[in-house]
Amino acid sequence: MAGDWIKMRCNLWDDPRVSSLCDITGAAEATIVGGLYWLWATADQHSANGILPGLSAKTLDRKCGVPGLGAALIQVGWLVETDDGLHIMNFNEHNGASAKSRAQTARRVANHKAGNGEVTQEALPGNDDGVSGALPREEKRREEVNNKKNKQKKPPAAPSFDPAPALRMLGVEEQTVTDWLALRKAKRAPVSKVVVDNFLREAGLAGMSLDAVLALCCTRGWVGFEAAWVLRDRQQGAARPGAPFDPTAHVNRNRPGAP
Repeated sequence: MAGDWIKMRCNLWDDPRVSSLCDITGAAEATIVGGLYWLWATADQHSANGILPGLSAKTLDRKCGVPGLGAALIQVGWLVETDDGLHIMNFNEHNGASAKSRAQTARRVANHKAGNGEVTQEALPGNDDGVSGALPREEKRREEVNNKKNKQKKPPAAPSFDPAPALRMLGVEEQTVTDWLALRKAKRAPVSKVVVDNFLREAGLAGMSLDAVLALCCTRGWVGFEAAWVLRDRQQGAARPGAPFDPTAHVNRNRPGAP
């Protein structure tokens, strides 16, 4: 079952983002890691794509007992909060059935390779000193058999990704979906799940909806988007009393991807 276990890195404790979460919330690493365990375990049991409908940052704070943890996770880029609920970034790379399958496969491959390196025979005749003797022919035969099996195995076909339904599910208007996908096609910029996740993350960091970000890109003809562009303009607008905020005035024309 998918909920039997979850994948967590051994060096998570020392991840700089965990340190940032501690600084933001004032909680210790053990508390933060415990909260992350609850979040990822809950998503593993109740979500197939890392989206937790109806769950808010405040709900996460109450469940984990860490005030401000939800907002802190959004700030470091591990979560995005929308009207649909909380979205765990890059969920399928680390959680879910596919990630577990990859982890188990990697462990089996490593154990198999380690086993092939131990083809020896203790105390061959004539080895009175008990030193093990290698069997190069047998090891070579095993290696040839393994290589033949690996060549016969066809790599699994990569699952296709349809961006339009994913964007609609994230609250993007139909016209915005059509215009943005047409813009990306005209620019010869494919739309993958990683691309959508990056836009969603930058939109959250900029405090804008994904629909607003994609509509802005369509208006300006941008292939990419970074939250830093909007945040910089907000800071500049705050330095000029009475100056209205213009989210389209921040374009750095020397930046790749900017018109």
